[in-house]
Amino acid sequence: MTPPAAPKISIMPTSFGAAGGPRQAPDHADFRPGPIKFTRYVVRFLGRADQLGALLPKGLALRGEPMAQFHFFCLRDIPWLAGRGYNILSLMIPVTHKGGTGETVDGVYTAVMWENLGDPIITGREQLGHPKLYAQLPDPRRLNGETHIRASWEGFTFAELQLSCETPADPVLVSEIGASVGAGIIAHKYIPRSGQWDVADADYLTLSPVPGTANMRDPQPAPSVWTGTGSIRFNLPQWQDMPTQYHIVAKIAALEQCAALDALIMEGTTYLDFSDQTILS
Repeated sequence: MTPPAAPKISIMPTSFGAAGGPRQAPDHADFRPGPIKFTRYVVRFLGRADQLGALLPKGLALRGEPMAQFHFFCLRDIPWLAGRGYNILSLMIPVTHKGGTGETVDGVYTAVMWENLGDPIITGREQLGHPKLYAQLPDPRRLNGETHIRASWEGFTFAELQLSCETPADPVLVSEIGASVGAGIIAHKYIPRSGQWDVADADYLTLSPVPGTANMRDPQPAPSVWTGTGSIRFNLPQWQDMPTQYHIVAKIAALEQCAALDALIMEGTTYLDFSDQTILS
């Protein structure tokens, strides 16, 4: 029996037909699907439950000790971008979701995500509901065993990361890191209704499974992981520095860093289409 064809995903502008993207193959003979290459830099710390809990939408609660995880991804050789890549900086918080039937789902809540390319921002916000914003995210700079990362908006550097990770991670730690993601990435999709600005067209939590269906179909080798120390600093902006984002950075800059945790650098291949995303009820 032939499986049903995947539904077409429309995205503005719709007058020109369906567009290619991470969840819809470009209609071109040269397109070839496959995994992407990634390098992930992770800085983690234990914070205050009241501060991190205040960033969670209704339906989510902190899971375990209150932890802030800052992930900087370098994604490369992306098939739907014809081999191009982009960088990501995101804040993730381990959480538990309790549904209306009492069923619980563990995951990591993405509070905010910055990217340095418009195409994944547009598709990710409209289709997935991931809280994506634009920022300048240069490639990491490595020197004498240290990795330096910065994020800026229109010349204002709002985040700076530093990592020193040269020790191969213990396999037990690698397994624990994979398990800590739980069922996957949780996001709050919210879109206001045009002309009725206090009414939502979409207002719900989504779950992007990790590993996703594409990874299950084509399992990738375990990533290489190094561990060590890391730190992150957010520079407090004035309104003039980041007119539409200063309130976000100000709240993150105010997070108390109670205890630093091991930093990580991971390299490997994966699929990140999240085509099997679901709504958490």
